[in-house]
Amino acid sequence: MIALRDEQRVFEHELREFFATSEMAAAVAAAAVAGPGAGEPLHLVHRLLGRRGWLAAGWPVRYGGAGRGPVEAALVHRELVRHGVPDLLFVVSICYVGNLLLAAAGEVVREAFLPRLARGELTSCTLYSEPSTGSDLASLSCRAEEVPGGFRLSGTKVYSQATEHAGYGVVAARTAGPADAPHDGITLFWMPLDASGVTVRTTPCLSANPFSRVTLDGVEVSADNVIGTVGEGWPLLNEALSMERTGLEAHLKVRRWLDDIAAHARTGGAGSDPAVAQALAALESEVSAGGELAWEMIGKQAQGRLDGVGAAMSKWYNTEVGRPLARLALDVGLPDAGSLLGEAPGLTLSAGTSEIMLYAIAGGHLRVQIPDAAAEPLDDPDARLRRRLRRFVEATFPGPLLAAGDDPIRTEPVDGSPGPDEVWRALVDSGTAGLTLPRAAGGSAAGLADSVVLMHELGRLLIAGPLAPTLAVAEQDGPAAGDLTRTVAVAPPAVGHHRPALADGRLTGDAGPVVGAEQADRLLVLASAPAGPALVVVDRDADGVKIVSRGELRIAEVGFADAAVPQQNVVCAAGSPAYWRLLDRLYLRQSGYLLGLAGHAFELTLRYAKGRRQFGRPVATFQHVSFRLAALATRLHAAGRLVRALAVTHDAGGAAGSAAALALVSELARDVTAEGVQLHGAYGYTLAAPVARYYRRAAVETIRYGTPAALRAQAAARLPV
Repeated sequence: MIALRDEQRVFEHELREFFATSEMAAAVAAAAVAGPGAGEPLHLVHRLLGRRGWLAAGWPVRYGGAGRGPVEAALVHRELVRHGVPDLLFVVSICYVGNLLLAAAGEVVREAFLPRLARGELTSCTLYSEPSTGSDLASLSCRAEEVPGGFRLSGTKVYSQATEHAGYGVVAARTAGPADAPHDGITLFWMPLDASGVTVRTTPCLSANPFSRVTLDGVEVSADNVIGTVGEGWPLLNEALSMERTGLEAHLKVRRWLDDIAAHARTGGAGSDPAVAQALAALESEVSAGGELAWEMIGKQAQGRLDGVGAAMSKWYNTEVGRPLARLALDVGLPDAGSLLGEAPGLTLSAGTSEIMLYAIAGGHLRVQIPDAAAEPLDDPDARLRRRLRRFVEATFPGPLLAAGDDPIRTEPVDGSPGPDEVWRALVDSGTAGLTLPRAAGGSAAGLADSVVLMHELGRLLIAGPLAPTLAVAEQDGPAAGDLTRTVAVAPPAVGHHRPALADGRLTGDAGPVVGAEQADRLLVLASAPAGPALVVVDRDADGVKIVSRGELRIAEVGFADAAVPQQNVVCAAGSPAYWRLLDRLYLRQSGYLLGLAGHAFELTLRYAKGRRQFGRPVATFQHVSFRLAALATRLHAAGRLVRALAVTHDAGGAAGSAAALALVSELARDVTAEGVQLHGAYGYTLAAPVARYYRRAAVETIRYGTPAALRAQAAARLPV
């Protein structure tokens, strides 16, 4: 969610108060019960909003709006969906058609029709697709013949929705023959649907909103009803589609779906099923990540910016969440599951299919068609800090140090490079490790959000070791930045079945497999105790501590036999606010590290796929490969936005859903590195391929604090005790 300005928060409050009034609440309830096919109940909701100028809140007052902007318009949309009001007419008439008319129609059309749309007196639709073209608007065959005073339209339009309720439609037609560029010669028209020659027939589809087939048989349209310039409709269509593809419409729907499913699972008992609880936790992270993308697009619109690639990413990510949500609704017995199952496929088709979105991402962001070109950078709110930290990290860890023994594949130093001890010392001595510690302790007093950026940069180079747990404990204890003691999490809090027992200051029991225990000076352990579970710190060299290596990936079995734990080594009680804040810092830093690891593995893969030729062309240009790359790039972008948002929330004192986020990022890191090996071919299977190192490291780092399933279980149950 973007940060609202003070006046936007006031508007949000006024909007919610209005929805709570008796008149509006009654209208909303009637529209929600009547469903998508409702006529008058839904129109009444629109008219009530229209009286205040809120139905089209972002339009100028002269056209019936409230003179606000895209953010306020999105807040209205959110309230409609939250209250169960079918939003198709609102989306099509106001968000799609109305905004297009506002941007490109002549003043005659704007003055005559925008106020009627804004008052809820008129609804409209779009008439773009045709039987033989589908989404390929460059192949339009609908004709517009110039006649005195205007144009005569002939052709057939299909797959439009809300058409049976609409008074007018925006029609795309050809005013010139196909030129060298097939997109030339397309014109947009504002056409009355009750005009002579218009026939509308509904076609049932999976959702409750039918499609319509609209036949135009010599329909005459005034020249004043041309939208934009004759023959130059293609740029307007592209701009309109970019405005439609914010992903907000889909995000608001899937957020409502998830909330309904979760509430039903809790009250109906399905929530006690571990599989359902984990699915809800996983989908919560995905829906939240999609929300970050969607609201970012709304923020850009408010700045007057259109981001085609960002919109395609948001639209693809948010619409793809619909199907797993609909299936879960069926699994938990949600009464409205059939409606969700019918509507979910439409999300991935409306305003451009998922495949069109991936095509736009592959070409516009990844530039798969240009062999030597790096991916076009995406907007990054941390760009300045990231550049500074990247220069600092790369200068602190020069080439020989990057090949240090911190790599789990290598058992011996390479070319005399230093091992893990020197890497750790460099982290401490350079000030890297002290970024978030107080200035009085020699640190930089940065927030967790900045620390996540640092971990991302370290992840790119596979450098971090025990940094995340060390800092999490140090921020609790407050040592000087130069006196940090390497700490590794043992018996990760997300793993409930491995929990040594603490009694009378002595720790006994097995902790199970632990990543990096041999590199640690101290061990952070979740222990059972008479007063309840607690996090404690145990010196690695203390009597009774046993560490047995399990193999080349630096995973060890850790056990305790009457090991001493002084009272001052009890960090915090499990379940306390301090405990959850410590875990947030631990998990979100690890998420940043894994995002850096996965991001660099993706860069390696993209570069290799562009350079590797098969059948006379770069592998990256194969559609299936380019779509796989585009999907991974979008998932990385969404996960990065989610982790950043959670870190900012933590810095502001709020609770962060860090366990489920780490589970999402862990699975993403596994997918990115596995795809990287696959797309490198046989070379990727050799240890000479850099991507192989990232594949192996991802396997280890994604279980450092518990498996994704264990993390999701913790997120679902809050505390597995």
